[in-house]
Amino acid sequence: MWSALVIAVVAVMYVIDLAITLVNYQHRRQPIPENARHIYDQEQYAKWLRYSMETMRHGVIVKTVMTALLLALLALGVFGLLESWTNQWFSHPILQTLAFLGVFALISLLVSLPFDYYSTFVIEERYGFNKSTHKTFFLDSLKGLLLTFALGGAIVALLHALYLAFVERLWLFILSAWALLALVMVVLFILNTKVFVKLFNKLTPLEDGPLKEQIEALARQVGFNVKAISVMDASKRSTKLNAFFSGLGKTREVVLFDTLLEKLDHSQVLSVLAHELGHAVHKDVPRLLGVQIAVFGLYAAIIGAILQSAELAQGFGLSGVHFGFSILLFSILAGPLDLLLSLPVNWISRKAEFAADAFAARLAGKEPTKSAFRVLAQENLANLNPHPLYVWIHHTHPPIPERLRAIDDAV
Repeated sequence: MWSALVIAVVAVMYVIDLAITLVNYQHRRQPIPENARHIYDQEQYAKWLRYSMETMRHGVIVKTVMTALLLALLALGVFGLLESWTNQWFSHPILQTLAFLGVFALISLLVSLPFDYYSTFVIEERYGFNKSTHKTFFLDSLKGLLLTFALGGAIVALLHALYLAFVERLWLFILSAWALLALVMVVLFILNTKVFVKLFNKLTPLEDGPLKEQIEALARQVGFNVKAISVMDASKRSTKLNAFFSGLGKTREVVLFDTLLEKLDHSQVLSVLAHELGHAVHKDVPRLLGVQIAVFGLYAAIIGAILQSAELAQGFGLSGVHFGFSILLFSILAGPLDLLLSLPVNWISRKAEFAADAFAARLAGKEPTKSAFRVLAQENLANLNPHPLYVWIHHTHPPIPERLRAIDDAV
């Protein structure tokens, strides 16, 4: 019964995701809103349609293959075999869990790697986005795998240690797991630019000049101190544009993609950074961190509930409660919950984006802000007319036409 329910959840979530994706894909030929029609000329719009078609089709194929793999592993009792193998390799339960999840992660990587390669060197290459070499691609994959094993393994090991310590008092495990996940998230956020970005990218200080002075003056204008302004070698991998602030409190670091500096003029760059300053002034990051911490509490409770049911694991051929398999089951059963949570969480995020846009328009000017959005849309081949259902479920940022309209209305 339990095994059939889990398999049904996997299948139903796949169908729902596919249906939403196809609805959004069919919507691509609807007329672009009037205020955004000038962003693409006819040739660029045709290019976006082709890019949209290929990326959607590729995404559906990847989702189908990965879902079929998971269903096969569940239905054929492979996880029971994996349990027996890893139990033979190691005697300690935490090492058994790490080996169990490590093998599954490695299988998933080996299956997904060819699809990632095709996406990078065929689709992204065809539309002029890819700048990555084969060496960079495989080094990034290796670094990502090692980082996943190191960080993911450490988090899983700590969670399992807490479970072993509080196995007779599950409510203490749930509370301590919640605290651990919240702490890890905050630490990872703080270390993102200082450590993790530098593992994959080179950051160089922005050279002295008018732009640096204008960025520092812009931050001072709203009471922030810029600790460092760095340029990231994003062009090593892609032509797409971006920029971001890092840190909490009144001291921030700025990271600019080199592709952004190449495509935007100084007034447009300042408007992008004014948008990020808007998030800081409105305290959006702490607020969203708080929302995520609350969600982690719910996640910890679900993991705790799964760990109480030996029948759930036995339905898939395991001997009984298995911490590694419980984590895997959580990732499956959390799918419907994530779908429901995405509606309010993404709405909060989109609302914060509108407010940051209005802040940027007031601080850096309406026209530079709008023109920056236009360039970003052109260079990234943004979808100017996604289906509203797809936006509600998947978009943390509003579509470009809505953002342009809101800037006109607010300023």
